[in-house]
Amino acid sequence: MLITFEGIDGCGKSSQAKLLADRLREQGIECVLVREPGGTELSEQVRTILLEAKHRSPISDSAELLLFAAARAQLVREVIEPALKRNAVVICDRFLDSTIAYQGYGRGLPLAYIRSVNDLATGGLIPDITFLIDVPLELAIHRRKDMGDDRMESESRLFFSHVVQGYMSMAQKHPDRIHVIDGTDSMEDIHHTISRLVEYELGNDLRHARHFILEDRPHAAPVPATESFAYSFSSRVEAMAN
Repeated sequence: MLITFEGIDGCGKSSQAKLLADRLREQGIECVLVREPGGTELSEQVRTILLEAKHRSPISDSAELLLFAAARAQLVREVIEPALKRNAVVICDRFLDSTIAYQGYGRGLPLAYIRSVNDLATGGLIPDITFLIDVPLELAIHRRKDMGDDRMESESRLFFSHVVQGYMSMAQKHPDRIHVIDGTDSMEDIHHTISRLVEYELGNDLRHARHFILEDRPHAAPVPATESFAYSFSSRVEAMAN
């Protein structure tokens, strides 16, 4: 089972991911906890490049997208796929939804191209469960106060408002996979809600039966280069439905 945690920085997702991993391990379940970008030697190096607060020259939006994808591709092949093949539970702090929210809704890159890049990086792997920790933007900013923002966390409130809109749009379109959790509840209540949902899914044998063999899974065909790069904020939701 692949479980992912999503949300803007300061929502509490990393803490909840660790609490869930600890709980599953206490129950004797093999659990692999990873973060994005990161989780492998190569991916951690890419993380440093992406999140370093100061660069001599700005990272372009397209380069940022491809760097995140490169880190993800290595993580999937080196860690996630082997763990899933031995029936371990993998908990990932951020995954492909982050790219849609941040680079799509936040940066304004075409969602069709992001989807193609995501498919190439993951081989079409989709999380079984995604927990979207939802908190007001001002609360998230307050929680990060005095912590020192990295390059992504230093973005404007407008940028993060677009990211939140992206997350909510995805949650509306994929309610069976994405569970929106009220991040203003206590840490204990949030953990209890998440644990109950995961334990229910773990009891469903269908979730353990992968419908494809990972190593034989075909990679998604890239979007034709002739497709227009024209992009508008109003087109984002339509693109995600495809």
